Amino acid sequence: MERLYVYNGALSVIGLSLGFPAVRSLIAGDHSIPVLLMTIGGGGMIVSAGYESLRTDPDEFEISTATLFAFVGAACLSLLGTVLSAVPGI
Repeated sequence: MERLYVYNGALSVIGLSLGFPAVRSLIAGDHSIPVLLMTIGGGGMIVSAGYESLRTDPDEFEISTATLFAFVGAACLSLLGTVLSAVPGI
């Protein structure tokens, strides 16, 4: 498995975890500055990770194993937090 795609997948998950709740708040009518910034930031992370996946040569991409595990762990924690915040009654 190429580390580039794992790294960019983790960044996409973090962007989705930031953007999804913000988009839900926008749909509900909350148009505050923090919500708008989270929407833009989450969308930007998803778009930039996709762009980097398409434009970067996987053989030239270098990242340490510890850093890659940190990004994957952060993606898992942010996804867990988003899921737990979306479930009513918890």
